[in-house]
This record gives sequence, structure tokens and C-alpha cells, in this order.
Amino acid sequence: MDIQTYYASKKRLFLSWYIDFILFMTLWYLISYFLGLEDNLPFWAPYSVFIIIRTILEKIFGSIGYFFLSIDKDTKEVDPNVYERENWLTMLFGTLLVLEGGKQLIRWTETLLPQPFFGHIPNETIQIGIYLLFGFAYILAGYWFFKVNIKGFYLTILLIMTNIISIVLSWNLWSVFVEKMVLARRNMQDLPVREGEIEFLQIFFPKGILAIEIFLFIALLFTYKRFR
Repeated sequence: MDIQTYYASKKRLFLSWYIDFILFMTLWYLISYFLGLEDNLPFWAPYSVFIIIRTILEKIFGSIGYFFLSIDKDTKEVDPNVYERENWLTMLFGTLLVLEGGKQLIRWTETLLPQPFFGHIPNETIQIGIYLLFGFAYILAGYWFFKVNIKGFYLTILLIMTNIISIVLSWNLWSVFVEKMVLARRNMQDLPVREGEIEFLQIFFPKGILAIEIFLFIALLFTYKRFR
């Protein structure tokens, strides 16, 4: 029996670059934070470094994006076991999960303001640990989603349910958190708080976030048959 050969489309190759960019920028922000380079480099520096490193490594080792998307670096063939089971929704979830994971890993370097978690406000050290744990978990779930591995489905279910339960248990804490968050961000930007800004976000948090999580949970269920 002949095995069908599939080659990576331009969209798939572009997505591999995007995945590499997300992970590279995550690492770049962390290194810049620890070395204190955030304000000492031109805005174009990370983009130039990324293009150079990505181009060189692709020719030698391939790339993380190729690995996530099951692309052979030499032939540009795609693993048929993955290609024949994935669809646009599994690809979308994989991308969103990796993107969210990157954001979680660097969020504490921007404004470290502990947010409600299961009905409590953690201290800063625990909050950093939560960000890092969730960051790696989101990226791992995204990787498994790209591989159409059932582990990605279950891990994403766990992450979404954790968020939903935490939001509900922390319902009365969000109003104060939102006010502190807005003040902290505007202070960092050296800008005044806009009229009604805090009140608007207090309406959105936590109802809007909860609605988004429920929507994602429902959308996630439509991917299940792809893992069978």
C-alpha cells in the first residue's frame, strides 16, 4: 500500500516561522529582562537577530516550528499521520496555545501584579511560579495539538477548566484587582487613567473572561474527533 506524500504549503511554512518567532521573542524578553537590556537596544534588534538565527539554523538543524508542524527540513514533507487528521481548528488551537504560553512566560517581567487565583491573592513569588507553570503547560498543549496527540486535548481541557473554576472562586476579588492593574499600567506608561476606563474593565472582568473561556471550551470539543 502506497503512502501518500504531503508537502508543506506556503501557509504551513509561514506558520512555522511564526511559531519560531513567538518562542524566540519569549526567550529574547527573558534574557533582556535579566541582563537589563530592554532600553539599551534599538526596536529592530530582536527582529534582525531572529531572521539571521532562524535562517542559519533552518539550514543546519531545521527549526522548532518545523518540529511542531511535523515538517522535514530537507524535503519539506509533512508527516502523513499528522496531516490526514489535523484541520484548521486543531491548527488554530495549537497556535493560540503556543502564543498564550509565550505571553504567560514573560507576563511577570512587565507588571508583576498578583491576580486572583482560586479565591486568593498569591504573593509575588507564587504568582511568578503560576505564570511559568501555565506558560510551559500552554506551549506543551500547543505542541501536542499540532501533533494531533490526545494529550493536547486533555491538557487544554484541564487548563480551561482550571481558569473557569479559578475565575468563579475569585469572583469578588476581580474588581479591586482590575483597579490596581489599570493604575499600575498607566503609571508604567506615564499616562493618566482615561475616564470610565476602570469601570469598563471591571464590567469585563470577570464576566467577559469567563465567557471567552466557556467559548473556547465549547470550540475545543469540536476537535475531539480529530484525535481518535
